Amino acid sequence: MPKSAASDTFKRLSHKLKSPASREFMTYLVFLLIAVIIWYLNALNKDYITDLKVKVKYTDLPEDKVLVNSPPDRLTLTVNAQGFTLLKYKLGFIWYPVTLEANYQTLRKKKSSENGEYFITTQSVFDKIAGELSSDVKLRNISPDTLKFILSETTQKTVSVKASISMQFEKEFLPKGKMQINPASITVTGPHSIVDTMQYAYTRPKTFKKLNDTLRTKLSLQPVDLLKYSVSEVGIVQAVERHTEAAVTVPVEPINTPEGLTMKTFPGAITVNCMVPIIDFEKLQPYMFRAVADYVTVKDSEEKRVKITLTKSPDFVSDIRFHPKSVDFILEK
Repeated sequence: MPKSAASDTFKRLSHKLKSPASREFMTYLVFLLIAVIIWYLNALNKDYITDLKVKVKYTDLPEDKVLVNSPPDRLTLTVNAQGFTLLKYKLGFIWYPVTLEANYQTLRKKKSSENGEYFITTQSVFDKIAGELSSDVKLRNISPDTLKFILSETTQKTVSVKASISMQFEKEFLPKGKMQINPASITVTGPHSIVDTMQYAYTRPKTFKKLNDTLRTKLSLQPVDLLKYSVSEVGIVQAVERHTEAAVTVPVEPINTPEGLTMKTFPGAITVNCMVPIIDFEKLQPYMFRAVADYVTVKDSEEKRVKITLTKSPDFVSDIRFHPKSVDFILEK
């Protein structure tokens, strides 16, 4: 819109607002707003009956049992109070989570219950909840009328800890030896149905990148519903060393040959390649490996070659490869 046109429009609007009719309309709106405010304030001075949704927190649960269901996390309170007070509750200016003790003194066991079902009637805690409200609020009713708790007997079990981690290394760096986890095992407590089937406790997943030195960290355990751990986190140590490739010649050892016969393989040795920490390179020796040719694997086969299996290797090497994977053989008396 051109500047002159906008200026003309503003002048016409200003002229209309200064007219007697416009001034009367604005005066009317002001008095209407005042009347609404007075009516609203008058309404807030009156008493009302309404429902309030409140959060509930359960405490003091029996230590020898575990809660396997989810009792209501909110209660509906029917209350009588002045409008001003109710408005504060509705707007959240008055925060009032209700706390209920769920122990053997307050819990009642359901008759003929075989699954550990207990309950608390809200009528039995009516006075307690009423006492947690403002003095100018009168409690009339609580819904639901019954809070159900299913409590299961607990059991304990010791399980090993496994680290759910991914490690990425800088070039020529690899892990040395086994990862150390402290503690290596923990005690888990919970319902029989869960604890009895549990084999391991796992850490929370985590990835470590560009490793070129020993990894030392602490990881929290992955939580499992209804289970408690004896510790909340474990220490992790993984040695990291610069590696180099090494090759050793390992003789093939025939095993399980028929009585009175001798197996000879061609070739009589294999080449084993592996990654070894530079610090351990000099101590790497062929006797640290064992390569076997098992006659049992070929006696019922038409194959004229026997597969090689590597049954022993030092724990400080990694990425082990060997060739050939199978060799020719003959049996001699």
